Amino acid sequence: MTGNVIVARFDPRRACIEGYRLVAEHGKHTFESWSWNEDVIIHTFNPLVQLWLDDPVIKLDPQAIQMLMTCEWKGRCRQDRSAPSQRFLSAKLFQTILPAKHRVRRESSSKFYEVGHKPRTLEEASDQTFRLRKWLDFGGMEAQLGVRIGDNIMTFSTLLQESYTPTKDKPWQGLWVGDYSGHGCEFCTWRSPEGSDDFPDQHFDTDTAETQQMDEALSSSEQAIGQPPVIDTPAELLEFGDDPSCKGRLEAIKLTGDPNVPKGEYTWIAEDIGPKGFIRVATEQMFKGARVVRSLGHCANRGFRNDRYVVSQLIMISHDTLAQYWEEFGHVSFYKRIDLADYLNV
Repeated sequence: MTGNVIVARFDPRRACIEGYRLVAEHGKHTFESWSWNEDVIIHTFNPLVQLWLDDPVIKLDPQAIQMLMTCEWKGRCRQDRSAPSQRFLSAKLFQTILPAKHRVRRESSSKFYEVGHKPRTLEEASDQTFRLRKWLDFGGMEAQLGVRIGDNIMTFSTLLQESYTPTKDKPWQGLWVGDYSGHGCEFCTWRSPEGSDDFPDQHFDTDTAETQQMDEALSSSEQAIGQPPVIDTPAELLEFGDDPSCKGRLEAIKLTGDPNVPKGEYTWIAEDIGPKGFIRVATEQMFKGARVVRSLGHCANRGFRNDRYVVSQLIMISHDTLAQYWEEFGHVSFYKRIDLADYLNV
């Protein structure tokens, strides 16, 4: 349920490719009262983000790479070449919120030992996903016993560049780390979809229980906060903090999760960060000048049971820092942007 974010990089000194976990901790923080709502105590957020260099998840040295290039596909996963109807079925069975060029299974009754799970040619190999098999090594004893102790399979997938790269038109997209209180720091990817053309693999279904939950939460938000202000002229748009980049839907998807809301699920959704979702421009010193828009926070009981969307407010401080005010819980959580380029240099 928790998941990991892995950063793979090439080390020219040793001519190898290594993948490390990206980890984060809270760092130093202070407690401050919020003048806009004195019942809310805000915890500042200064995360320490780094690669866990002591324990590489995977390492491919020249010998291992040569084995791959000669089609000795140990542990390499095959691209999913199922028929369209079967692919749609797998998309419904497994998480499809995160965009992907293709999808593979992460579980198998045979633990992927069957021949069909291994590519036989270079064309059959996937450049987007791979599996890693791990087991306990007792000096070759497992070979004598004919069984591997602690045999375990992990499946990895590459994030599409559009999922973590901001653009001029979509500056909010990217990789972020958020403060989830007792759950610690969690990584999210934010995207600004304009429709199914942005991510062809997605299936936009407007008649789902989740959509109905969001509609009900949005209705509650309008009753609690009131309708958005009527904005007709450019002068009024400027007065209400209009920003050309503030338009359309913005959604945050968990890359790492917790016992309540797992990886691959929405953590919050702002249906419109433009005029339709606009609430106010913050005047309090802590968030002065920040645009505040309607949003829906995703919460659940332990084990992702009885999940629901609750009324929230997204405080858009800058393109690198945002905050989410969870009204029902009286809590504000912060998010900081992560620049992957900072972790690719050896």
